Amino acid sequence: MNKNVLAVVGLIVVGAVAYVGYRYASLQSEAAKWSGPMKEVQEEQITRDGEVTHSRFVSIIDAPITKVQAVVWHVEDLSKIVSNFKISKLIEENGNTKRVEVGIQALTLPLLSYEMEFTNHPEEHRVTFKTLKSQAQDIEGEYKLEPSPDGVKTRITYLTTAKDKIAVPFPQSVLDSAGRETFVNTVRGIEKAVKQG
Repeated sequence: MNKNVLAVVGLIVVGAVAYVGYRYASLQSEAAKWSGPMKEVQEEQITRDGEVTHSRFVSIIDAPITKVQAVVWHVEDLSKIVSNFKISKLIEENGNTKRVEVGIQALTLPLLSYEMEFTNHPEEHRVTFKTLKSQAQDIEGEYKLEPSPDGVKTRITYLTTAKDKIAVPFPQSVLDSAGRETFVNTVRGIEKAVKQG
């Protein structure tokens, strides 16, 4: 009887280890898809200091700044145009400020929920944002837009500072790939919305 119990416990432990190994391998495989050069990423810099991550991504969008800025400011539509955004629900709008409930899922990581405040600075061609509520991390950043000299393209710079509120059990390379995937899909969503719009 004792041997049977030990055998069952052993099988459970082996199964659990195999499952964790499988999940880790599949997550690494998914992250690898987003680790190489991508046409949407002109420049990239990710640095980490303890629980704080600074990210900077730059892309060129083939559309005038007025069209890009209009799409970027409609943050409540993110879930319609960007696959990583599972939720983007407008809670309140007051002048140039919007409070939005956001749910983001990158790679095969768990869904992260935030209440965010977005502020439009139209004269500066910037949209800033910050976390109001989140269990996982506090994020602050901006989308900065610059027109090309001929006015037909727009350079978009995405800057964020994210501070973890909980210990993250994933390697930095996976987290970097998750950020890259979200940025690339955001650029693709903006490009698609601009063409439709």
